[in-house]
Amino acid sequence: MTSPSPRKQLVDLNPIDPLSNIAHQVDKISKQQPVVVGGCRIAFEAFPASRGQRQGIFCDLIAHISVALGIYAQKQPIFGKKRQDYSSLTKEAGATLGTVDDRCKSVLPPVLLKDVGKKCLVLDLDETLVHSSFKPTKYPHVAVPVEIDGVFYLVHMCKRPGVKEFLIEMSKCYEIVVYTASLRKYADPLLDEIDSEGVIRYRLYREHCVQYKGGYVKDLSVLNRSLSQTIIIDNAPMSYTLHPQNAIGVTGFIDDPNDSELGSISRFLTTIRSVGDVRDHLDMWDANY
Repeated sequence: MTSPSPRKQLVDLNPIDPLSNIAHQVDKISKQQPVVVGGCRIAFEAFPASRGQRQGIFCDLIAHISVALGIYAQKQPIFGKKRQDYSSLTKEAGATLGTVDDRCKSVLPPVLLKDVGKKCLVLDLDETLVHSSFKPTKYPHVAVPVEIDGVFYLVHMCKRPGVKEFLIEMSKCYEIVVYTASLRKYADPLLDEIDSEGVIRYRLYREHCVQYKGGYVKDLSVLNRSLSQTIIIDNAPMSYTLHPQNAIGVTGFIDDPNDSELGSISRFLTTIRSVGDVRDHLDMWDANY
């Protein structure tokens, strides 16, 4: 009897690998796990969200990070009075990584006509919108097949409460970009599941990040959007170390069915959708907004 083609196999994820090679998660205090390989890298092309354009070569496959599973992330520090605490790190990171011209040109095309006048909302994926693991959890989850080296594995994904409604509502007044430190082959199936309405305008992946001090940094200056009109929501402070004034540091999500932060953020973002410079207002948000 002929063995089935490896590409048609569908199995549960091994709890040691291979998800750790392609997904980016943080530990229980919301710090990024160390990146095994060194160096800096950033790609020059963004990937539109349309399904027909999601094929191609996946970059940086050898980058490996550890994954912490089955634990709750602690609340992120909220910028505002604490914003100055990150100033030295921001300056150091900027000096180390160089100027935008040193790294790359813009990775996003010009704003579409339908999005003219909207601010740019940049969203992290893992522990911000969803949490994925090797094993099913008590919290309602979805088993999403992910292909790794020709084999399909099941990733058990918990959606943050209200994530679909959040995306749909925010798309009315914001241009939505997902910026994840995970690989494209892992991120796309999860994003397809939570974005059935197709409101995410662009998707950026690990190859669009910069490696700095063992973590992945998301450089907003390469998005071709005014920083005064750009907001990033992420559970890992390292991710926005170059632009702390543009950030909302959300609590890392694992599987809390009572989590309500997306609703809080939605109310806040609706309130500031017309302000002149978002950096003057983001320190007003907290989880009780």
